[in-house]
Order: sequence, then structure tokens, then C-alpha cells
Amino acid sequence: MRTHIHPISLQADENGHLALGKEDLTDLAKHYGTPLYILDEATLRHNCQRFQNPLKKLYPNHLIAFAGKSCLTIGLLNLLAKEGLGVDVVSGGELYSALKSQMKKENIVFHGNNKSKEELSLAIQNEIRIVIDNHQELRNIKETARQLGKKAHVLIRIKPEIEAHTHDYIKTGQIDSKFGIDKRELLSTIKEILASSECEFLGLHSHIGSQIFDIAPYTDLVSLMSEKMVLLKKELGLEIRELNLGGGMGIQYIESDDPYEIESFLETTAKKLISECQKANLLLPKLILEPGRSIVGQAGITLYTIGAIKTIPGIKDYLFVDGGMADNPRPIMYKAKYSFAIANKAGFTPSHLYSIAGKYCESGDILAENILLPKADVEDILVVFSTGAYNYSMASNYNRCCRPAMIMVGKDSVQTIVRRETYHDLIRCDV
Repeated sequence: MRTHIHPISLQADENGHLALGKEDLTDLAKHYGTPLYILDEATLRHNCQRFQNPLKKLYPNHLIAFAGKSCLTIGLLNLLAKEGLGVDVVSGGELYSALKSQMKKENIVFHGNNKSKEELSLAIQNEIRIVIDNHQELRNIKETARQLGKKAHVLIRIKPEIEAHTHDYIKTGQIDSKFGIDKRELLSTIKEILASSECEFLGLHSHIGSQIFDIAPYTDLVSLMSEKMVLLKKELGLEIRELNLGGGMGIQYIESDDPYEIESFLETTAKKLISECQKANLLLPKLILEPGRSIVGQAGITLYTIGAIKTIPGIKDYLFVDGGMADNPRPIMYKAKYSFAIANKAGFTPSHLYSIAGKYCESGDILAENILLPKADVEDILVVFSTGAYNYSMASNYNRCCRPAMIMVGKDSVQTIVRRETYHDLIRCDV
């Protein structure tokens, strides 16, 4: 099995079923119901240390701030905190959740292009780093900090204008992106911050996109940000304390995906930054990175029960599953592709092409087309791999369906970290 697609604990058991460690996936489906999100604890910890261990040697002054938008629950954050990670949040709800977890406040980074004054107040009251996106936000931060009698700790997000080859919807670094301040406004914005008694300036942030398979855009980003650091020292006598290079590291969803190795990325990026700082006689800033799917993506799988099989003669065979676009909107949004298996037929030879259709009232609710699987039967358990990122976090109640439960499978335990919604949950806010 390709461990870059599957959780590292995945194996076939003596019954010919897929299992995570000791836990038969078909038994988990029966006990917890389907659809079911599952996180593999061993893969999560392994992926955390793939970031932490190299940087401890290469660049000790660092923070790995998990991109919470990819998958955020209190239970998951507690585990990541124990592995030494922080978290990057983009809303008041994500920030509130992080504050209720075991995350240290000094390891939380708050992003967003239109933070409300209420959200800014929550961040400033708790002394959370805020990444400034635009000039109006800076005015709002100063006003809110003044009202609270507290100082806001801020970084500036710059548009790097670097092209990363990824889906148009998940590019963030280009000049027409909705995120960040134009590079030409950097000096004037920092001068405004430095002149303000309400703000403490920490450093610079930039992000170039998501699901990136090439290291080159990151080395370009280091060069660009180093140039800005040199400019700040020359023009303002200012050396920044923190440099946040964002996230966006890609993962393997299907066999043809070819992402770079995290260790190679870290070595290249850290050495490039050290070299640039030494060359310009700059102090080494704290390096902050914001990986999301490269931490949690491979660790997650989703289980569905096949409810019906529909054959359209000479055209295609559909497998109808008990979930779909409401628990995984990425295929309909991005044409995202995944790898599949049948949990109770691990030893069977793939021999049939199927299209995987969800249960929602949309013609576009198709999770995959022409997937080669063993001959399927009603009540088989379908497994979708690498669903840890942007499945649970983007799930909805479309058609008034209940969102799935999420469990975490460890070496010796299975824990529910999100309970399955009920019909009562669906109406609890109705009046």
C-alpha cells in the first residue's frame, strides 16, 4: 500500500477486511454508523514530527501552526498541542475553539480578510497574534485595542505576487488575490503601526496557495521576504522578529499525485532563509509555517455504506452511498479526486468500474467517476482515503441531513471526538 495515500496504521486483517491497527473498519462502521470520519492517531503524530524533528535541528526558533481551517476540533487540537504545534485560525469560531483547547495562547495565529470587531476583541483580549490583511482592519485593530486598554500583537500579510501551480480557487499569492497588502504599501503601513501606541509589530506573513507540489515557489517566497526584511532594516532600522511563510504543502490523493517530501522542503526552505539572513547581516526571525492538509489529510478516511447499485446498460454502474457532497464538497467544488477501497473485500481483485454517487438532491453530487473496485454489493463498506482535510471542516446540513461523527483510532483505544448530529440538532436554532 502507498503510505502517502493511506494512514500508516492501515492493514488487511485475518478476515480479509481493512483495519486501522487492531480495529476492523467494518466493525467501526457497524458500531459508530456511517458516514463516519476517522482519524488515525499514529499518522497524525508521525506527520507532526515530520515537521518538528527536522526544524529542531535546522531552525530551532520556529512554530508549526496547524492550519485549523483544514480540520478543527478540540480533541484534535489537544493532540497537536501535545506534539508541540500551534494553530492558525481564521474566524471567531475557530479562535474560540482553540482557546477552549490545550493550545497555548502564544502559539495561536489569527488570520482572515474581514475580521469583525467582535473577533478582533476576542483576539486582543487573549493576546493572540493577529495577521493584518488590509488598512481598514488596522484601523479597527487600533480602535478595539484602545477601547480595551490593551496592545495588539500584529504581523502584516503581503501579497507576494508569486504564481503557484494549483487550482484557481486555492491560489492566494497572486496580485489580484483578495488576501493581503500590496508590497508597495508595506513601508507606509509599518510606519503607521510603529507610530501607534495600540500595536506591537512582530513581523511579516505571506501565503502562496494550497496543494502545491513544487518547492520552487517557496524558495522564491523566501527571497522576496528577505528583500523586504532588508528594506525594513535600511529604511526604518527595523529587524522583524517573526517571518510567517504560510502553508500549502501538497499531499497525495491518487497514484499520479507527486508531492515533494516534507523533509526536503524544510531543509531547502530553512537553509535558504539562513543564507539570505547571513548574507544581509539580518537577525534570524522566528520561522512560522502553517501546514494543514499535510498534517491531517492522509490521517483521515471516510466510511460509507453502499445502499444501492444502479446499472445504466452500456454507460455506467453507480454505487449509491449514504453520504456525499454535504460531508465532502471538494469533488463538486474543485473536481478533487480520491482513492477508494471496499473495506470488507481487501483481498478481492478490482474488476469493475463504478461511479460513486451521493444521496443529495444534486446531479453534481458525484464523489468519483470510473473507479476500479472489486465487484460491490449492497451493504458493503466503501472507504475513501485522504479525507482528513477539508471534509469535516467544510461539511454542511444540505437537505437537512445530519453531519457525521468523527472518531480517532489510537494504538489501544477508539475515541469519539465529534458526536454524530441528530434531527434535534438540526432544529435547535429554529424559531
